[in-house]
Amino acid sequence: MRLKLLVAYVGTNYCGWQIQQKPCPPPTIQGELERALHTVTGQDIRAFGSGRTDSGVHAHGQVVHCDVPDARAAMDWRRSLNALLPRDIRILDARQARADFHARKDAQRKTYVYQFWQELAFMPPHLTPFVWKCGPLNLEAAQAALPHLLGQHDFAALRNVGTDVESTVRTVLRAELHACPPCEFYPPHAPLLRLDVTADGFLKQMVRNMAGLLVACGQGKITPARIPALLETCDRRAVPSVTAPPQGLALASVAYD
Repeated sequence: MRLKLLVAYVGTNYCGWQIQQKPCPPPTIQGELERALHTVTGQDIRAFGSGRTDSGVHAHGQVVHCDVPDARAAMDWRRSLNALLPRDIRILDARQARADFHARKDAQRKTYVYQFWQELAFMPPHLTPFVWKCGPLNLEAAQAALPHLLGQHDFAALRNVGTDVESTVRTVLRAELHACPPCEFYPPHAPLLRLDVTADGFLKQMVRNMAGLLVACGQGKITPARIPALLETCDRRAVPSVTAPPQGLALASVAYD
């Protein structure tokens, strides 16, 4: 039986989604999930994710498929796996999928979110693993960069090396940056900002490079009008902005037809 899982996790203590082929492999989300599947079934079961989140990156809605014994079809997979997984990895939903469903190949759209903490005076401890403390930004200048990222482009200039792909052309369907309401429990502070990006696919660290580009625009280091020319270079070295740190990023959702 093919099983479809909806998985959420805090990526702080893991070296990304994918198992690493090393003599002493570091902890990964895939590794923990496959260990739990082995404990339940007594078999080696491969878990396929919709995407490879990097070390320190989180997920609200990672989609995973795996093939489990038909004899276990009636099992409460969510309860069984959550009883074995670390508390920072949770199965939100588990259900039977069609036999040919593939979590990565069948994905039509993915949405990532990235969070920016602007206040320099203090950092709420519970937010530390989930935001980039980038400092104050000109929100309008950062928002002005977004239209240049929408639509179909060659995003090679916002791709870090490390993964071979057939094409670096992607279509960004939605890109929004908005201020979240200030928290009533804190002293007056600059609002938390959240970037939401939906596309038909993403290149390696593409969203983190988008986040770095927006911060550069919000700090006045790059004008939004320069972005089309920077994209046309198809060269990451030509873009004078940093790759945003991983902890601000989360895979929010994956859409299928």
